[in-house]
Amino acid sequence: MRPRYLVFVTASAELAEGAQRIAERTGLRLARCTPCFAVLVNEACCCLELDCDGVVLGTLFHRHGPARAIQALGAAERSVLARGGTEALLKSYWGGYLAVRTQGGAVEILRDPSAALPCYRAQADGIAMLASDVELLAMAGGAPEGVDWDALGRMLYSCGLPTIETALGGITTLFPGAAIALKDGAERSLPGWSPWDFVAPNAGEETAATAERLRRVVEQCVAAWASLYRHPLLSLSGGLDSSIVAACLARGGSRATCMTMYTDDPAGDERGFAQTVCTSLGLPLVDARYDLDAVDLGRALGAHLPRPLGRAEAQPYEVAHREAAARIGADAFFTGNGGDNVFGFSQSAVALADRALHEGPGAGAFATLRDICRQTGAGPLRVTRAAVAIARRAPAYHWKPSPAFLHPDLIASLRDLELSHPWLEAPLWALPGRAVHIAGLVRAHPTLESDRSRTAPVVNPLLSQPIIEACLAIPSWQWREGGRDRAMARTAFAERLPATIVERRVKGTPDPFCSEIVRRRRDELRERLMDGQLAAHGILDPGAIEEALRPGRPTASEQNVRLLELVNVEAWATLWSSRRPGTPDRLEHQ
Repeated sequence: MRPRYLVFVTASAELAEGAQRIAERTGLRLARCTPCFAVLVNEACCCLELDCDGVVLGTLFHRHGPARAIQALGAAERSVLARGGTEALLKSYWGGYLAVRTQGGAVEILRDPSAALPCYRAQADGIAMLASDVELLAMAGGAPEGVDWDALGRMLYSCGLPTIETALGGITTLFPGAAIALKDGAERSLPGWSPWDFVAPNAGEETAATAERLRRVVEQCVAAWASLYRHPLLSLSGGLDSSIVAACLARGGSRATCMTMYTDDPAGDERGFAQTVCTSLGLPLVDARYDLDAVDLGRALGAHLPRPLGRAEAQPYEVAHREAAARIGADAFFTGNGGDNVFGFSQSAVALADRALHEGPGAGAFATLRDICRQTGAGPLRVTRAAVAIARRAPAYHWKPSPAFLHPDLIASLRDLELSHPWLEAPLWALPGRAVHIAGLVRAHPTLESDRSRTAPVVNPLLSQPIIEACLAIPSWQWREGGRDRAMARTAFAERLPATIVERRVKGTPDPFCSEIVRRRRDELRERLMDGQLAAHGILDPGAIEEALRPGRPTASEQNVRLLELVNVEAWATLWSSRRPGTPDRLEHQ
């Protein structure tokens, strides 16, 4: 069961009565009611008491304590948190949580930095509502106002950049790590969590010590999440990231089962690597084929979300995982999602620019140049020129839009759109590689609420706050040592995994399956995209769609990925535009 919660913020005299009515409607229990806010939770969502004016919802772990969730805070811990507030919570604890407390007449809210617990927002009759999902908001009176077509267009153009707005009118989000204060209908930002606080300009230490510290942190975080479940099902590709999670689960004694997906094309068949991992760790492995018959272009992934999620080729993946979980009795889905993002994966020359800016030209920079050339196969002159160009630019990361197949008028209207995010605002002393690393963390956030999360919790342990902070302290060039991507993670787990996995350089890909879908469903794709809601609202360019899907015309892998993204968005938009807003009971505001 996934954690679910509802929070109401209002000074209404009817708050307690209204919250109890909503609790009965939703099946949640009223866990806390103060003069300023009320909290409703389900059985899977813990409500930890801070004091008479504050609670933490969700899952909380001690930063330096045992690898298990906190069931109750002691008097001394509550006292420290009452005095230290948000800063103390972020420093001494981590997890997937939302903290709510009253301070100076305002209700302060903090969302944890890992994005492990969703947080959606709505307003109704002057009452602020925060919830784990849109369904609960709707049942509480914060029903979506329909598809926001302008926001949906911006979302597609922005290429996965997380935003506060969603594609449903009246529904917004709270960013991971963000803190806000609500009072009398007004909102102000508070200091929250920033990745830049963990990026030291002079960071760096011996490789062995860094790797050892990283391994301990990763093992602790995976063990902590695993302690919540009896039988996790781990998505295992046989690549580095998911194999690291498998190694941690096995070492912690978890009764986990691994699952790998494969395509008919050898490029997408990693069963051999997955079996190597499971044999070495003593974990059972099940597999499933990417089945074209399981792809329904009219069905939307992310139908439960206020924004589309994923691409049509992921449907068989979701179906197979749900079926396997039901078959073996799994109570959670674990993934290696976010590994590339936290472990500093890069194929650019940014690490050379960082080292040259930090140390100046010398033996260190030359070693990094050699590492990048070995990893990418590019020549030293090409890498050096690219590094010089990077070093001459401002360090802030520039998010690139994705205009493919969008209508020219929409593209023209969005050319001046600022693609910004609080974490992308780099300080003046920042190195460009740090900005790239942090942008990767931002890129991971929209991918975390897969369809199978409605069946059982989806746990992405590599995105845990302590792991993120440990990785941010590692210089970009150390992630490239020895000409290997994610080098520090490889070194950290060299003794936990088979050498063939630690040294593996090539990733499997479902691209052949994407190509098969486009090739065999070309006519249906063309019809849905050219005659659908996105085209009718001026978001898609029918001419570009028609040209790409012209009979007999080959399509590149990038086009296939985009087309399958767009057809999923079309299915999502069709579904939500056909829904009528509900009229459930609302809290009375006075």
